[in-house]
Amino acid sequence: MSIRRRVEDALLLYQNERYEGAFLNALVAVAATARREDPERYLGDRECFETFLDNKWRGVMKVEFRGELHTIPRIFYKWFRCNLIHEGELPIDVQFIETDDMTVRAGGAPEYILKISYGWIHWLIDSVINAPCNVNEFNKQ
Repeated sequence: MSIRRRVEDALLLYQNERYEGAFLNALVAVAATARREDPERYLGDRECFETFLDNKWRGVMKVEFRGELHTIPRIFYKWFRCNLIHEGELPIDVQFIETDDMTVRAGGAPEYILKISYGWIHWLIDSVINAPCNVNEFNKQ
């Protein structure tokens, strides 16, 4: 039930406009689900996390950030999950857009800021809830 609690915490934080905490709890739920889904296949957390999201959401776009193209799962792992866990905050060139849509803006000059909407939190949560390995935690009764 720990994954379910992370999802519940993410939703509670989201409802109270605590978006970084909501994002972090959703990312933790994704990481745990990814490991649960295929515990033997992947060597590292990053590969497991990114492959899980890539497999769930085929055709996820790539975004230019810091001069290179990255998938959304890579951005969420490297600059959201890792920064929030290891630094306690998002990088200065990552910001939220205040909308529930799934929006990404890769800013060019003069800002060079990657902007991600709050709607991606729900995308992450849906990935967790709909994962076959979590059916017992999120069965619809």
